[in-house]
Amino acid sequence: DIESRIIEAAKQVFVRKGYVPTTMNDVANEAGIGRTALHYYFLTKEMLFDAICGQLMGTLFPNVKKVMYGEGTMLDKIPLIIKEYAAVLQHNMQFPVCIISEINRDPNHLYGVILKNRELIQPILQLREQLTREMEEGIIRKMPVIDVVTSFVSMIIFPLLIRAPLTTIFMDGEEAKFREYIIERTPRLINMMLMLLTPDKKDKN
Repeated sequence: DIESRIIEAAKQVFVRKGYVPTTMNDVANEAGIGRTALHYYFLTKEMLFDAICGQLMGTLFPNVKKVMYGEGTMLDKIPLIIKEYAAVLQHNMQFPVCIISEINRDPNHLYGVILKNRELIQPILQLREQLTREMEEGIIRKMPVIDVVTSFVSMIIFPLLIRAPLTTIFMDGEEAKFREYIIERTPRLINMMLMLLTPDKKDKN
């Protein structure tokens, strides 16, 4: 399973060094293979990055699409979406650091990767449309949709971006404790998002 080994190695090097400084030699060394073997699967660093993003999105988006086009209000769907995101991130805890770095360095690069498969964007558009509609109908609390999205992303992603200091200060430097914390916090994330979106009595009047 050399291709999977290369992708996992690339994730590690991209996180450790950043996308730009990383070389194909770095990835080959991390994977424990030669440059010739690496080039058999991936000719360029960009192809590697695209493959990693494609792997993550390919794992996540089909399930999110199924949720978004299923029955139920956003109060029903948000817990399911959070569980899908949490499951993917539990196995890719370091990679959000690399993604954020690349967004800041060259957002068009990442957008280009995503736009190669426009079908992946449809669940996000469906989410925006349903949030807007249900706010107008009073099913969920009315607020800027971007507030919902940024709250959702920040609660899920931000702890992973500051993983090192959180682990050092609050978990005695033990990585296993941090991983356990990330797994156990999913129900709390769901409760926080539902509290944010559930209208209170004054919102309904």
